[in-house]
Amino acid sequence: MRSHGALAVALLLVAPGRGGAGELTGSVRYGGPASAPGTIPTTKDRAVCGGTIEEESLVVAGDRVANAVVVVKGAPAAPPVRATLDQERCRYRPHVQAVPVGSTLDITNGDPLLHSVHGWSGHVTRFDIVTPSRGMRVPTRLDKPGLIQVRCDVHAWMVAYVLVVEGPATVTGRDGAFAIHDLPAGKYVVTTWHERLGEKRAEVTVPARGEVRLDVSYGP
Repeated sequence: MRSHGALAVALLLVAPGRGGAGELTGSVRYGGPASAPGTIPTTKDRAVCGGTIEEESLVVAGDRVANAVVVVKGAPAAPPVRATLDQERCRYRPHVQAVPVGSTLDITNGDPLLHSVHGWSGHVTRFDIVTPSRGMRVPTRLDKPGLIQVRCDVHAWMVAYVLVVEGPATVTGRDGAFAIHDLPAGKYVVTTWHERLGEKRAEVTVPARGEVRLDVSYGP
């Protein structure tokens, strides 16, 4: 994973947090040139897929970055969850998600079309599932940490990312903000990953009560 630009970190202790545990809050920002949201033309099944889809590899509103994954390394692992990766109008939804190790990913198909859901860890296949009809649901266990890139072997423009994590994690929305609650006091390494902008690392000290803030900046 590549790292670009300088990392801006602002740490600020404020009012006490909930339940005697600390909180990590912050934002992910982009200092590069602003650009209008792009589109990708579809090449088949346009009656369902439409003529274009939104290009989601870099979604920036103002200077705020969506779809960045923030992970607290060394903190107690979150319990497994039941997550979903859906297919809607020839798009994977959500585009980016983070799930704890041991979770189950329900792969569903909301389209009346044949799709494939091919998950890759580098050059190694993690799962390869065909969903030929609407309403299908295939549970897939995620028992190893790491990044999974998901692609459709039928519709080449379809792509999603699932980051299987060992520590507390969250994904930024379009406002670029994030918050991770109920962290035990201590020093942690925090990584921020983005599919195009790469990975950043920072160290934070979480108080027993209160908030520590981390602002991450990507740019030239």
